[in-house]
Amino acid sequence: MASGERQVLRVGTRGSLLARTQTETVVERLRAAHPGLEVVTEIIQTTGDLRRDVPFAQVGTKGMFVKEIEQALIEGRIDVGVHSLKDMPGELPDGLELACVPAREDPRDALLTRDGATLETLPQRAVVGTSSLRRQAQLRAYRTDLKLEELRGNLDTRLRKLDEGQYEAIVLACAGLNRLGWGARISERIAPEVCVPATGQGALALETRVGDAATLALLTPLHDPDTADAVTAERSFLAALGGGCTVPAGALAQVAGRTVTLIAVLAAPDGSERLLERQEGDRTEAAQVGAAVAHRLLERGGNAFLKG
Repeated sequence: MASGERQVLRVGTRGSLLARTQTETVVERLRAAHPGLEVVTEIIQTTGDLRRDVPFAQVGTKGMFVKEIEQALIEGRIDVGVHSLKDMPGELPDGLELACVPAREDPRDALLTRDGATLETLPQRAVVGTSSLRRQAQLRAYRTDLKLEELRGNLDTRLRKLDEGQYEAIVLACAGLNRLGWGARISERIAPEVCVPATGQGALALETRVGDAATLALLTPLHDPDTADAVTAERSFLAALGGGCTVPAGALAQVAGRTVTLIAVLAAPDGSERLLERQEGDRTEAAQVGAAVAHRLLERGGNAFLKG
């Protein structure tokens, strides 16, 4: 490292197996990019971790998996917060910024069953576990017979509940399973046209204090512009809805050359209606694309879905 550059970087993360695994990947890349850099990892418990037995919709807070990490950033106890980007609300607290977005993993949702069954071949009235209102609404729209039930716990806990027979299928994110080396458990990678993923799903977010140039310089080698522009469109969509984890909405953007293409959904919680929009635009206007799609969905009647 150059003379005078910070030698110690303090990184904050949740304590789940997935959070620790993906943070260690970030730490390894930082050390490879900056030989001699000392990286210290701080495990921080969040509201979402402490209230695992309560359905997401009842926790009653946006950013339930990030707030405590953000507070540690604001107070200067850590330099970088490592998040799953889909856990982050559309707006960040004053004084913090999304400084780096590494290359994305598979953004799709994953169906897991014990016998390899898919959404098409699951038996009538099969019990499917998912903690996401977004997933529940879209799966109900796709198959009205399915029994959608709440599923909480870390990934290993959720897999155990499936294996024990508490559910005939569960829905998780492909990205987390891939990062843990459990991709072989996936029975079906669900097409976005069937179940649009959560905004930012499959991407990581490295959050810092605004103006922390030294930390930003350390993170720059990990940044992926294509992923960053894609999630900018998705997060702009979510911000325009004014929503967080409990909104029955999803968005997935892809960047090819100078073009960003966004597909987004807003659904009735009971699956009775599912509004889908798609728009292309210049990648430099990714935020405007996301906001425009959100406003169109609201104008089509989606505002009623946000009110429950």
